Amino acid sequence: MSARHNFLIAALFLFSACAAPRTAVNPRADFSAIKRVAVLTFGGSGGELASDLLTQSLLAHGADVVERSQLGAVMREQSLSSSSSFDPATARQLGKLLGVDALFVGSVAASTPPSTYLVNTSNQTLIASVTQLNGGSVYSDGSLLGMPNSQLVSTTAEVSLVTRMVDVQTGSILWSASMSYDGLDVQTAMSGITDAFVTSLDPIWPALRPR
Repeated sequence: MSARHNFLIAALFLFSACAAPRTAVNPRADFSAIKRVAVLTFGGSGGELASDLLTQSLLAHGADVVERSQLGAVMREQSLSSSSSFDPATARQLGKLLGVDALFVGSVAASTPPSTYLVNTSNQTLIASVTQLNGGSVYSDGSLLGMPNSQLVSTTAEVSLVTRMVDVQTGSILWSASMSYDGLDVQTAMSGITDAFVTSLDPIWPALRPR
């Protein structure tokens, strides 16, 4: 592993310590009444993983969360989808069936996996040959052994998530958050976001146990 790669890992951990999501809180929300919650499957590519990671983060902070397999069984039995949960009547129905006070719903707004590219810098060409770079931060892995005119270039994974906490009794949005984040892979980036989401709830939701 190159020194540049080690530096990138250290920089990503440093960024994770100070990164924070953009949040909005309903001024009329009574978070003390929220005792138990459920996390619905997020929309978009990677939505199942994002929901699992948010559930994990909530549990780590002391929240009482419905097991996702139980949630899935109830939704299949009632012929419900994650998108239908936005309807207040359906939210109340889920709240009663699951014994929860609020639902977390959300979507994966963007998800770009990490990539590695071979850049040809041969003197025989006027410009370097390289595939268009996508993803988050770009860093160099150094030259490829046996190919002095080439360079390996990598990008980090980049993920954007949006989520809302919905009161099952009223259908009102209690809290919402969005965040974009870079990580060495998609799961690491998602985990950084979901943990930041729950950390932002620590000061306002008594059911949580700040870490």
